[in-house]
Amino acid sequence: MADSALTLFGVRRMLEGVVPPTMVSVGEDGTPHTNYLSLAEYVDAEHLALSFQFFNQSRKNVLATRRIALSLDDPYTGAGVVLQAEYVRTETSGPVFERLRAKLAGVASHSGMEAVFVLRGADVFRVLEMRYVPGRKELPAALPRCDLAAGARAVSESLAACGDLGDLVDAMMCGLAEQLRIEHAMLWMLEPSCEAMTLLASHGYPERATGAELPLGDGLAGIAAREGVPVRIGHIAQMRIYGRAVRERASQLGLDPLCNAEIPLPGLAEPRSQMAVPLRAMGRVIGVLFVESEHNQFFGYDDEDALMLLCGQFAMSLDRLRAIGEAEAEVPAPVVPAQSGQALRVRRFSQDNSIFLNDDYLIKGVAGAIFWKLVRDYTREQRSEFTTRELRLAGTELRLPDLQDNLDVRLLLLQRRLAERDAPVRIEKTGRGRFRLCVACSLQLIDEMR
Repeated sequence: MADSALTLFGVRRMLEGVVPPTMVSVGEDGTPHTNYLSLAEYVDAEHLALSFQFFNQSRKNVLATRRIALSLDDPYTGAGVVLQAEYVRTETSGPVFERLRAKLAGVASHSGMEAVFVLRGADVFRVLEMRYVPGRKELPAALPRCDLAAGARAVSESLAACGDLGDLVDAMMCGLAEQLRIEHAMLWMLEPSCEAMTLLASHGYPERATGAELPLGDGLAGIAAREGVPVRIGHIAQMRIYGRAVRERASQLGLDPLCNAEIPLPGLAEPRSQMAVPLRAMGRVIGVLFVESEHNQFFGYDDEDALMLLCGQFAMSLDRLRAIGEAEAEVPAPVVPAQSGQALRVRRFSQDNSIFLNDDYLIKGVAGAIFWKLVRDYTREQRSEFTTRELRLAGTELRLPDLQDNLDVRLLLLQRRLAERDAPVRIEKTGRGRFRLCVACSLQLIDEMR
């Protein structure tokens, strides 16, 4: 008999795979077949999705009778639930499929079955009935690591108080660590012109690696950006395989800068849990928040819900601050005093606007074009004060996309990259839409072709 108090939403954490779900199907002749599932995914209040990997007896039974029974176990409380479900369809693309595929990759890496665990589709089922296993109703659960609702509210209030893009980024990253107890996080911004993402900020890693690049569609962050949905896996043991695959893919797309210009990707050496949440504003993805932990099953559905809300607010605030910056007026440009001492060689490779300070790689792309314009105007016109408006007017020169150029984000990226490198050239904000180029030595500009 069905238990009216049970809902699929209420037991969705049992789908995480800590204890593999057990599926029972029946053939046309009435013969039952039992097997363990690699993954199950909550879709909505009435539907769940199961990973389809093999053309086995269970698959034949599902297609023949369209009915299954699924047994779920809660490793935190000891509760057990059995549900009856009806097969609806198989998806081979789209958000649900991509989420299952990403999770399956983590399971495969953990078990050494990369060549075997290949997702063929996501089988979507409609839940017909649910009941507790007799004698195994829910017991008290372990205390959560923090109050997610209160923590998310505190972070939200901090984001709402920000009137500057740099403050907005800092509020997000600090809030994750202090309020939600998430110790490792990266903030990736989408670069639509080259189908890649650029690292804007991070915390919890020895190297910040601002400016590092990740191809769109690679890893959890890349999939979340491409599909516009959160992706989460709870147990990983061999992320070296993931890291190697990402770098190989980056090389194939031509994203590896020449002359040893690569900024190494940050990340935990042995992560156990990871989650990527898209930053969406006005119906489009502008970036991804990526978080990870050294503990298994560190992130659950509640974490996913909280971060989705915060990422939505962050993305909309970023768009709002960018729009405000576009309306700022020009300011006078003071004369720059002459510099002395050994000159800093600033080299620009025009093919991709890669910038080198002496022989060390700094940045490339639009951020590199911005830096080159600033130092060129600084040396030619003896000026150090600039505005974002004049950079936007130079959009063709800087190769800015026609729409949603995120200029302020790229400027912040450049500012943080210079600070991380302890460069003798810095960018200092002087007002809304205004900034100053601070130079501590003389500059020698070299424009090269390659």
